Amino acid sequence: MAASQATIGLGTLFKYRTSAAGVTPKVFAEVGEAVTIQPPQPVRETVDVTHLASPNGTREFRGTLRDPGDAEVTFNFTDAAYAIASTLFLEDNVQEFEIEYPDGATETFDGIVTGKPSEAIEVDSVRRFSLPIKVTGLPVYTEAA
Repeated sequence: MAASQATIGLGTLFKYRTSAAGVTPKVFAEVGEAVTIQPPQPVRETVDVTHLASPNGTREFRGTLRDPGDAEVTFNFTDAAYAIASTLFLEDNVQEFEIEYPDGATETFDGIVTGKPSEAIEVDSVRRFSLPIKVTGLPVYTEAA
């Protein structure tokens, strides 16, 4: 068996687009110290098209609309990262985000930040906050060069 080509998460970066729409090349900047990243998980809805003569008495389905899903990133709380998150939350327009994987691959997607909840503050734990994002349109994965 060949050696695994798997990569680990260490070194993955979460970024937001800082250059204006239409400007190339696109410029992205990190939000902050990401500790967990849940990439978008698109799903497809289905509709039941079963009829009285469906073969083998089995339900039939057809694919309908795709839902691009949600993304969520948890960060260590820093003033700079929280300020960026606050700005992104107050933005009414769709924003572009990028996940840069350790092997150089990227996944970009458009979305709307829907909140910036903080985790409970405890005596002996790291302060963190999350950035939930409603994704609009399908994410685009680009393999490493």
